[in-house]
Amino acid sequence: MLKVEWADAGPLPVPKPKDLARLAQKVLRAELPKAAKAGERVVNLVFCENAYIRDLNRRFRKLDKVTDVLSFIYDDEDVFGEIYIATLKAQKQAPRWKNPFYDELRRLVVHGALHLAGFDHMNVRDRKLMRSREDHYLDP
Repeated sequence: MLKVEWADAGPLPVPKPKDLARLAQKVLRAELPKAAKAGERVVNLVFCENAYIRDLNRRFRKLDKVTDVLSFIYDDEDVFGEIYIATLKAQKQAPRWKNPFYDELRRLVVHGALHLAGFDHMNVRDRKLMRSREDHYLDP
């Protein structure tokens, strides 16, 4: 059974972190192939500082800039992967998407979970598919 655990290591208090973890769990359970769900595996959902996610982005993607969300899949029998969300970046960009802070966090949680499930947005077709799956999970 896939389980999502969360940690708030960012500069802003995260509203309803348990609900955000449940949202990630819902997306992953629905989108991951059955083989990936086998056994007791954990996904860590980490709300972090801009500087921390910038360092991750620089080290693993060779992009020296702050990003809003990063996902990492691990080949580990206990940990399936991690989703990092920069809370200050999320708060700053929320108005661009006409979102309150909490809704922006929800959007990023779904986006990160979809990346763990194998979705990407490197071309137009994949971007449309990923956006439709995001909308599916974010619509009331």
